[in-house]
Amino acid sequence: MNGWRSQKSVWVAAGGTAGHLLPALGVAESLVRAGVPRESIGFLGSKRPLEQQVVAPYGFELDQLEVSGFFRGAWLKNISSLWKAASATFELALRIRKARPEVVIGFGGYFSFPPILAARMAGVPSVVVETNAVAGLANKISAKFATRVFASSESSGMNKANLIGVPLRPEIALNDGKISEAASCFRRENDISDDALLICVFGGSLGSYTINSAVVDLAESGIAATTPPIAIYHVVGSRDFPIFAERIEALQAKKSRVRYISSEFDPEIYKAIAASDLVVSRAGSGTVAELGYFAKPSILVPLPNAPGDHQARNARKLAEVGAARVVSDSELTKERLAAEIEELVKEPAVLKKMAERSALAFDGDGSTKVAEAVLALAGRKGG
Repeated sequence: MNGWRSQKSVWVAAGGTAGHLLPALGVAESLVRAGVPRESIGFLGSKRPLEQQVVAPYGFELDQLEVSGFFRGAWLKNISSLWKAASATFELALRIRKARPEVVIGFGGYFSFPPILAARMAGVPSVVVETNAVAGLANKISAKFATRVFASSESSGMNKANLIGVPLRPEIALNDGKISEAASCFRRENDISDDALLICVFGGSLGSYTINSAVVDLAESGIAATTPPIAIYHVVGSRDFPIFAERIEALQAKKSRVRYISSEFDPEIYKAIAASDLVVSRAGSGTVAELGYFAKPSILVPLPNAPGDHQARNARKLAEVGAARVVSDSELTKERLAAEIEELVKEPAVLKKMAERSALAFDGDGSTKVAEAVLALAGRKGG
């Protein structure tokens, strides 16, 4: 831990994946809109490069903790992880006692537990936010020490949690009312005609080898249903991009009725989602919330072995109301993906109905409610 350049009144613990970072940024931006100075909000995260990549553009200072996760059966690694967590908690408790922040907020992940426990030790109010259908171990334990707890699902397992919608990425709130303009802009910038069916494909901030393999294989072999013309926008993820780089380059140079466009990482992927007619993705809570906000039909491939199998639960929630098709990770191949896409492309009325039901499943943006609670704990204002 290196500390921040200036004193912070609100400490935000989030990181590891965009699924934790983006809701945290949504809440932080809501606090800024409510009058909290941007420079008085500090982020705490892990040592992964993603944290700096995602947080820095918003102008919040980031302090990265020297902590690591726990692994089933790897007792030597877990002893080291436990020592790092204890050391971080002790150091943070000393810092909190000295700095006296108004509130500490945790969004889950192994690095968010030490700040919440340290806040309790120092007598500082804290808030825990759980966005997944099933809470991870860190948040379940953190909730026992927190002043306020928020969850986005009744199935989270968080006792006495206030139910809210998933806090959305800040760009959505900032650009509310201009989303159609952003969607049109995305199509223009990528030379995608208005009559083309745009399929947006991504596998989370780090990427998904299963989804990447299926969509690249599919783009190489083509799709039978090409009326209307189809465009695929594929965000690969930095972890897998080097593996597929040569094939991607060849695909983008290839002239075909099915256009293939790719990106290694897209911090503004919400524009592509807004512009798309169909989304193929994992089923993280943030993704599912954005599908509802933008009213998009989807083919969801839940991450296997996610804590509490929460992605499968997220996906089932949309499938049960007719907003999504669900394909298991083990069953996703180019043939299966092609069959799902071709069936939907041939039935525009089905896609339209799925879009309508996706919108009905949206529970609202929870960032404002969390921000109001933080302001109330800080003695400023709010609910």
